[in-house]
Amino acid sequence: MKNIRVGNAILENIIISQSTFKGMKSATAYAYSSSANLGPGFDTLGLAHDASRNKVTVTFVENSEGIELELDCPNLPSSPEKNTASLAIKKILEGTGRTGRFRISVEDGIPIGLGLGCSGASAAAAVVAVDSLLELGLSKDEKVRYAMLGETASSGTPHADNVAASIFGGLVAVESTNPMKVRPLPISGRLSFVTIVPKIRIKSKTRISRALVPKDVTMVDHIEEIRHMSLLISGLSEGNSSLIRSGMNDGIVEKARLKLFPFYPDIKKMALAHDAAGVCISGAGPSILMACDSNTDVESVIQGAASVLQKSKIDFSVYRSLPSGGAYVEEN
Repeated sequence: MKNIRVGNAILENIIISQSTFKGMKSATAYAYSSSANLGPGFDTLGLAHDASRNKVTVTFVENSEGIELELDCPNLPSSPEKNTASLAIKKILEGTGRTGRFRISVEDGIPIGLGLGCSGASAAAAVVAVDSLLELGLSKDEKVRYAMLGETASSGTPHADNVAASIFGGLVAVESTNPMKVRPLPISGRLSFVTIVPKIRIKSKTRISRALVPKDVTMVDHIEEIRHMSLLISGLSEGNSSLIRSGMNDGIVEKARLKLFPFYPDIKKMALAHDAAGVCISGAGPSILMACDSNTDVESVIQGAASVLQKSKIDFSVYRSLPSGGAYVEEN
């Protein structure tokens, strides 16, 4: 494998025998932000929401004997192996035997590294764009598989919850990763979401937070997690705040990660006191997702979060959102 630098871009050259097609052509795709885990659903549950979205444009530049990936992605890794969008595309091209020189442009609307699925959305949009560009006809499950491989660039390990949500849209469960199978789940139209996004940066946060996850759990904790998961899925489907409140809890992964987000318990307690249906860490954090219905005093929740975070001198943003659709191609 040979890397070639052209200006500020890095071209990664991988020799594969089959060419693509003639003429410059491009496709642009968008993928929405997402919140993974939702409490008890570590690496299994994901929710795509319209808080924000990422844009990826893939352009076929010319034929070549191998795969050449040129990246245009300000403030993101420029190495094809360290960027989720380019790594996902590399895996697709390798898997389908396609070659050529491709230019990849990534525009992030989703905050980077704050638990809102930014890297997953980039991988998802990249996969959807290249599938359209090369007319591959990949199924959604196949798109999730390639996007999951792209996520390795960010987290060090492939995980499908964020990319599955961004590709399918709405609420999803990762049924299996080998073979890849994603199950869309119903979610009530009575629910909306508020996300508190503390502006704190932890270097290699996703890798660190995944390393904190315990390797073994007791049977008691396992049973409790199953109970929470069952109640949560039922509550989200029915829009039943009582079930969501009982189910959106996690005594394993969130508990292990609390030292990264010491403000979280106070914010959760406050939000539930103002009738949030449920509260959880969004993905690897530090963002905090709150499920809301007509009984939730949203303004008091936001003010309460501000009060908690101000004590630690932490600035934050707020996103109000609804479940989103899946990743899609922009029509020219």
